[in-house]
Amino acid sequence: MIAKVLIEALELHAYHGWHRHEGEFGQAFLVDLELETDISRAAATDELGDTLDYARLVDTVRRLFVDTRYKLVETAAATLAKGILAEFPTVLSVDLRVRKLKPPIPERLVAVGIHLRLDRGAQ
Repeated sequence: MIAKVLIEALELHAYHGWHRHEGEFGQAFLVDLELETDISRAAATDELGDTLDYARLVDTVRRLFVDTRYKLVETAAATLAKGILAEFPTVLSVDLRVRKLKPPIPERLVAVGIHLRLDRGAQ
């Protein structure tokens, strides 16, 4: 039974960016995840140990995304997707969006970012 585990609009403060002030002060990012996994065992047992633990996922995403600084959102997103697949062997694919909420662009906009999908084995 293949399903998608969702983490939506996870707001993280990180120091990614090309400009010096982005690395110095950081900024807010939103991360959305869809993780494809087999939920057959969890659906049958109703046990947390048989599924992807949301709290563990969020802790992992925070660590992978915040602890290292990147100049490009593309690099941060690719590293995050690869890290999730490495740390969660039951995840078949990662579909994620990373949005920078206040990019250093003078025009008015809501966010900029990247949408990435990575399947296990396609790393």
